[in-house]
Amino acid sequence: MSLRLLRGGVAACGVLFASLAGAAEETEAKQFDWPVQAFLLSDVPQIQEPGAVQTQASLRLRSTSDGAQIDAPLQGEVGLGHRLQLESEVEWSREREARTLDRGVSQVGVGVHVGLLESADSGFSLSSGLDGELARPEFSDDQWALYGRLLAFKRVGALGLNAVLRPGFAQTRQQQLEPRAELGLGAAWGSGVLVPMGELHAELGDENTLDAVGGLKLKPGKVVELGAGALVGRQGGEGVYGATTSLILDLGG
Repeated sequence: MSLRLLRGGVAACGVLFASLAGAAEETEAKQFDWPVQAFLLSDVPQIQEPGAVQTQASLRLRSTSDGAQIDAPLQGEVGLGHRLQLESEVEWSREREARTLDRGVSQVGVGVHVGLLESADSGFSLSSGLDGELARPEFSDDQWALYGRLLAFKRVGALGLNAVLRPGFAQTRQQQLEPRAELGLGAAWGSGVLVPMGELHAELGDENTLDAVGGLKLKPGKVVELGAGALVGRQGGEGVYGATTSLILDLGG
């Protein structure tokens, strides 16, 4: 009787381990296939795994009527739990206005990001968040700003479509509450080592900005992503052109 029970237990364990292995393989096969970790000017709705850390350093150059404007944001994402991550950003800027050259940290921000839906079968992902920003008076008429955020991604064959909507409001230095909004639309082709991509990005508020960016992302490994693109658009009613680069490091958990 005991031998029979032992054999039955071994068989049951074998079936259990086989089932778990099959489930693990199925889960691995069902993982969402992101073509890029972020677009050149907008984020994607991906949520970091618990304990995972991702950093992104960017450099953006715009040629304006007052001279070259440089923005260098440094962003970080930390996975806190199931479908939840904490984010932070520090931006260094250099810009000239009214014959005055200002440079240094222009703004800092923190946010929380929640995953709402991620389906590998349908190729669709949706997430939401809340961001707060503080700005220095040398670079912005806003004291602080608060944004809601909705991000969506859809894969259609080899094409990945991304959308970002960030409505919000700002407290200006004239003690007024004013609306702010940000909209990003992007497309990336394929998910191999080299990914062509294009993006439209608009910021509405104190200084309306519209940028069109075309570029490439290079993914030499799972932990590194390099990107570069050319930029044209309008800022404050005037035409601008420039370039943008980015470096993403996925530090794992």
